[in-house]
Amino acid sequence: MNHLPLTQSAFGGFELSVEERSFLWQQALTHSINGLVGLIAVRHDDNPQGQIINFRYLFANNTAIKDTLGSKNGITDLTGHLLTDFFPAIKETKLWEAYINVVETGEACRVEQNYRIDDREIWVIQSAAPFGHDGLMLSYTDSSDLHQTARRLARQTTLLNGVLNSSPNAIVVFEAVRNTQQEIINFQISLTNRQFEKLIDQGNMHFMGLMLTDIYPIKPERIEQLKQRLSAEESIHLEEYVAVLEQWLSITLTPLNDGFVATIQNITASKQMHQQLKSTVQELHRSNKSLEQYAYVASHDLQEPLRKIVSFGDMLHSQHAHELNESASDLIRRMQTAADRMRSLVQDLLAFSRLSGNSKKFKPVDMNQLVSAVIDDLELTIQEQNAHIITDQLPTVQGDASLLRQLVQNLLSNALKFQKPNSDHTSSLPQVVISGRIVTNAELPPEIIASSTTTTDRQFAVLTIGDNGIGFDERYLDRIFTIFQRLHGRLVYKGTGMGLAICKKVVDIHGGYITAKSQEGQGSTFQVYLPSV
Repeated sequence: MNHLPLTQSAFGGFELSVEERSFLWQQALTHSINGLVGLIAVRHDDNPQGQIINFRYLFANNTAIKDTLGSKNGITDLTGHLLTDFFPAIKETKLWEAYINVVETGEACRVEQNYRIDDREIWVIQSAAPFGHDGLMLSYTDSSDLHQTARRLARQTTLLNGVLNSSPNAIVVFEAVRNTQQEIINFQISLTNRQFEKLIDQGNMHFMGLMLTDIYPIKPERIEQLKQRLSAEESIHLEEYVAVLEQWLSITLTPLNDGFVATIQNITASKQMHQQLKSTVQELHRSNKSLEQYAYVASHDLQEPLRKIVSFGDMLHSQHAHELNESASDLIRRMQTAADRMRSLVQDLLAFSRLSGNSKKFKPVDMNQLVSAVIDDLELTIQEQNAHIITDQLPTVQGDASLLRQLVQNLLSNALKFQKPNSDHTSSLPQVVISGRIVTNAELPPEIIASSTTTTDRQFAVLTIGDNGIGFDERYLDRIFTIFQRLHGRLVYKGTGMGLAICKKVVDIHGGYITAKSQEGQGSTFQVYLPSV
């Protein structure tokens, strides 16, 4: 294609006059966004061969005038002024040497210079070219914004790298790699942090630009699944054992633009600990099951010899009483009493070993109905002792009704049994108050909050059973819930010391907590925390 001469138009031979062309050039120069300045060299003593001592303005466009004059009043044109009138220190910069070199050699140059005006740092890219005799044409662009942007980006990059490298997790950024049909065929590493390099531990290996398939063997179908999940902007979390690293890794993939960010955590230690804990729990379950079986068998097998001892004692007492003196009869009575006590201990131990429950089978239990049923069961004892039982409205809890019935029956029986004797050694009239309510998380005992088997999002109820009995010293609070532990002699209060141990086991099965408040001679108040509906 032939270029048209400047004086000829592409439209029907239309031509611009010299004045029009001059006007167009003048407009272009005047309104250019770049600064344009024409200077003429000023030589010593106006000698054409003399040393250049300054430059005088021949012209300047609007941008140059604005940049040079700024807010100075009284001056609107630079023509005729000396360069040092506005830039008195320019002779001490490399620009001065560049200007003189352009005039003396006739060779254009390009210079980048920075300086400060007030509190602002200015960066300028300047081109200097000769024109005419001793003339100098300057064209410059203010690149301050570009430099500030570059510095800001550099600071942000440094900050980002600092944040990435301070992370305890390995982080790697992947960008999608596409084929000519713009289909994703792989992912390429564009950024890694120090922890990732430490995790991989491949010496001086450079990861930038490596493909996902270069560092991790992944099948095409998994690449396809990855593409689909990421296109749906879904985060992906997985735990995998990486054989080449001999480590378990927790990996989270988060979509980012056309790729994703992989956050990787080494969970080998926690996995090993979890496996060890799992093995320990399984071993404990086996041990507990063996102990329960042992307790059952031992309890069951012990009962038969005890029955024979009692039976033979009865036969001696009934068939040979006339042959026995008082001392021998007393020994037989003591033997039978001991055998009866042993049988009670064995039966309680058997009952304790059979206690078990499955939280998945727990159902809502109306404690009003359950307590009423227990009171009916103990009706004769209550009537014999002229006891007064007061019950408030009780909440519904989540649990095993049969186990909870044992819990309430043991607590109520203890409240009726451990009563203060009067002066004539008869029991005082018992009074038992049973109440309950839903409690807030703030009211829960620390033992429930700290328990790994319960969570504070669950709602709890507290069942309170208070009596006016003999009470106990709270120093022995932990002891009273231990198997076969008694605070009082058998001659004063009958029992085997199993009741409260059974209560504690029932509460533990339900993921609750049991405690008590008491003073000697002032009665006791037992508090039972159970999951509510």
